[in-house]
Amino acid sequence: MLAFLYYPGIEVDDPSYSLAEDIDWCLARLGDVSNLERERMRALFARAITDPTATREELFTALVKLDGVLDVDRHE
Repeated sequence: MLAFLYYPGIEVDDPSYSLAEDIDWCLARLGDVSNLERERMRALFARAITDPTATREELFTALVKLDGVLDVDRHE
C-alpha cells in the first residue's frame, strides 16, 4: 500500500512525509522478530516502498520465511 503512495520527490512536495515512519509502520506489524531480522526487513521495506517491482519477490520470500509458511529452500 505504501508503495502506491510513494514517488520520487514526495519529500519536497510534502515536507511532513517520512520514509522512516512508513518503514516503522511496516515493522510494527511484524510482531516478535529478532533484531537481525528486523534490520533485514527494514532494508527490504525501504526498497519495496521506493522500488516495489525490483523487490517484490525478495520481500514476499522474506515475509513467508518469517511466518514459516513456506520452506523456501525447497520451493521451486
